Amino acid sequence: MREGFTFGIDGGATRSRLAVQDAEGNRVRLVTGGPTNLYTGKPEEAALHLRELFDQVKEFFPFKAGCIGSAGLGRENEKNTFSSILETLLPSVPIMLCSDGEILLAGGLGGPEGYALISGTGSIALSRTKDGKTMRSGGYGYLLGDEGSAYWIAHQALKRSLRSLERRDLPTSMLGSLLEACALQKSEEMVSYVHHQASKADIASLAPIVTTFAIQEDPLALAILEQAARELATLIEAVQNPEIRNNELVVAGGVLEHDPIVRPLFETFLSERLEHLVLIESRGTALDGACLLARELGQTP
Repeated sequence: MREGFTFGIDGGATRSRLAVQDAEGNRVRLVTGGPTNLYTGKPEEAALHLRELFDQVKEFFPFKAGCIGSAGLGRENEKNTFSSILETLLPSVPIMLCSDGEILLAGGLGGPEGYALISGTGSIALSRTKDGKTMRSGGYGYLLGDEGSAYWIAHQALKRSLRSLERRDLPTSMLGSLLEACALQKSEEMVSYVHHQASKADIASLAPIVTTFAIQEDPLALAILEQAARELATLIEAVQNPEIRNNELVVAGGVLEHDPIVRPLFETFLSERLEHLVLIESRGTALDGACLLARELGQTP
């Protein structure tokens, strides 16, 4: 029996990573596997991928503690589903189950307290006190939210470009490029494409077109990206907690990391609304955060 080892899992929508660390926090093994996001496939598929991950690290059983962070793992019913899976895989092992935002926060800040904001394909904001009290905003998925995300930006561009064509919105030159990117010839073909053919990823992939036109000062593109930045500032504003002493904010996701229009606008709105927050460069990864929280759980009496 090898005691003292803990594990952290960063469960993505396309792949998952599991890291094992010793009692001193040194990483001793890193393995990868399939997605463990409950909304990527069926729960039994997530269970299969978890089993495959743990089969690769059996020599470290029994674990002292662990942490699994994933999109689609922040709500009570989602945690209950995961717990039932883990009862057979790792009986009697204390495991923290949390959203991808929580492990990003811990890894990015290098500690369990502060603020995090993700804006990639989707969007979510999170705050966490030192003792584990969390607040979240957004994260409802593309049908109910994901404001300020790549999907939201592209979807706004599609529907508002059609409105503009009918002179019901700001003028724009985006429609032709959007149609071309979707391999469509006419604007009316957009109806069938969006409703019956395009995936969430297909729509989100159109977001860079909006940025290209915004750089060229297209009125509608600029308006959409400005609203995206405001939405993201609103998300982080909604999770402010006076109990939190560390006012650092870490951000992640393609929109906030790479978009040359949204990022500076977001920083401007952030300084206007929440001047006490300090935007920092990430100190570590989401997987680092899962390992940190697992080790913290393992040290709990």
